[in-house]
Amino acid sequence: MGKDAGHKRGKTGSSDGPSKKRKGVEVEKKVGNKHPTNKDKYSKETRATMVSNKYKRTAPTTPADKRQQRTDRIRAAPAGELKLQALKLWEDLRRGDLATADRRSKMDQMMGLIRGRIKDVTFKHDMSRVIQTCVKMGTDAQRNEIAEELKGTYLDLARSTYGKHIVMAILKYSNKYRGEVVRAFHGHVRATLRHREASAVLEECYAVYANSAQRWQLAAELYGAELAVFKDDAAKSIDDVLANAPQKRDSVVAGLLASLGPLLQKGTVQHSIVHRALADYLRLAPSAARQKMIEEMRELCVEILHTRDGAHAAQLCVAHGTAKDRKAIAKSLRTYVMRVAREEHGYAVLVALLDCMDDTVYAGKTLLGELAANVAELAADQHGRRVLLYVLAGRHPQYVGSDALQIMQATDEARSLTSKKDASTRHRELANHVSAPLLRWVAENAASAVFQPLPSQTMTEALLRCAPGAEKQQAWDAVLSLVGRSIEDAHAGDSHVLLSPVASRVLSACIRAEHSAPTSPDASLPSLPADNPPFGSDVLRVLAQDGGLVEAACAGAFPVRALLESPVTGAGAREALRPHAKVIAKALAAKPERPRSLPQIVELLG
Repeated sequence: MGKDAGHKRGKTGSSDGPSKKRKGVEVEKKVGNKHPTNKDKYSKETRATMVSNKYKRTAPTTPADKRQQRTDRIRAAPAGELKLQALKLWEDLRRGDLATADRRSKMDQMMGLIRGRIKDVTFKHDMSRVIQTCVKMGTDAQRNEIAEELKGTYLDLARSTYGKHIVMAILKYSNKYRGEVVRAFHGHVRATLRHREASAVLEECYAVYANSAQRWQLAAELYGAELAVFKDDAAKSIDDVLANAPQKRDSVVAGLLASLGPLLQKGTVQHSIVHRALADYLRLAPSAARQKMIEEMRELCVEILHTRDGAHAAQLCVAHGTAKDRKAIAKSLRTYVMRVAREEHGYAVLVALLDCMDDTVYAGKTLLGELAANVAELAADQHGRRVLLYVLAGRHPQYVGSDALQIMQATDEARSLTSKKDASTRHRELANHVSAPLLRWVAENAASAVFQPLPSQTMTEALLRCAPGAEKQQAWDAVLSLVGRSIEDAHAGDSHVLLSPVASRVLSACIRAEHSAPTSPDASLPSLPADNPPFGSDVLRVLAQDGGLVEAACAGAFPVRALLESPVTGAGAREALRPHAKVIAKALAAKPERPRSLPQIVELLG
């Protein structure tokens, strides 16, 4: 009975071994049916094969298969057949070697295909390129037809990643619809400036293609709600508006601040239209409000000085700012000083800084140090040379651009309140920072620089205005060594410093400087050093040797005329030349196309 009972207990599912075995069999069977990777059921090799099959990828398609997939995908999209035909034509149309007649034929086919359906396809990247090519390659009539069909969607296209390029093409190639594109932004300027895609189109409209009236119509929206809604078609600037309604000045300043505040907070100041608003705000705002704007702008000046209005705004920041503001602006320019100096408008900001900063030691370290180390590059640059020439010659109208000069003169009263150092003292201290590098450059490059129009200007001012000393004498000796060369040995008539139109100006200016008053009658221009080398006397001494003066007079050299006119060297030059007056007169008669100075030399000798 005990045996039977024990057997019975085993069958009823007790915790003994037989029940576990039965349960284990059931589990194994369950796992085997639902989980084929069970380690107890399959071997290692079988499991590896299963995993490999599970993650096995299909072989890559051939190029033909990929093209077919792309074609099917385009065909399934709206206007798919149109796109396929247009893209096929476009592949031929964009070829650079396509004959003119074939291009005209392809364009006619393309226009027949897309006419009336251009709006349906312009927002896709592939068809956007097709429309751009049509605007570029088409005739004026075809361009205008495309622009007319897209009329009313210019703003939406400008906001599109791909469509904006179509608007750019219409601006560039369709003169008739350029005004329509500009007008599409009316009422949306402030919002557009904050849009990543559309702001680039607005900048193109304003800075490149709009005329002065159109630029004001766009910019007026930044000057307040009243000017944005009630636009004066006759006005071209805020000055025109305020001339007729001066009572609007306060509301205009408030409107400008409301427009510029969000842009400054986000650092969105790279657009020309914003630069114009900044410059006008700095001109019109009262002192306290202007100072707050300058404090926000002093780190951003480096980002706006590449445009005329941006440079104007930066100059106003410099003129009206405190010494702390000027140092902050100079510090922000330090890394980019060479690049800024060579920009069409950026150089004016450097000139304004040097014209206002009392701390000339700081100016020398942050700005002039880098410039002095690159004298050769700057002296040959159309704009970069102006910074060096300002340090030497001050506000000379021949060297400082008229725009920059007008702004400096207009802000002299404001500058007098924030800048205390005497102008002549400032110029002398600034010149000391660049004198040594400039004179070394003259001594090493005199033989080539004296014949080049731009470097020769810097050479002249360096010889006249750099601090005197041994380095200046070495530079002048390098120029004198060129004077002593024989004119007959020159390979060409203008390869001698006495005959070259460029080089002779350098020598004539030095000769005249010997008898010029050291103190300039214009207080804004620095005085000449009192102990300069005797330029004219040295030239006369060198030319008097071996008959060089007579040879130069017969050739009609301008420096000879300068020697005769100088009260310092005139008597000595006439004494040396009068015994040869007949020879010089004969040279005059023998040269039908004689130099302009030769008759004057003969007249001065008589």
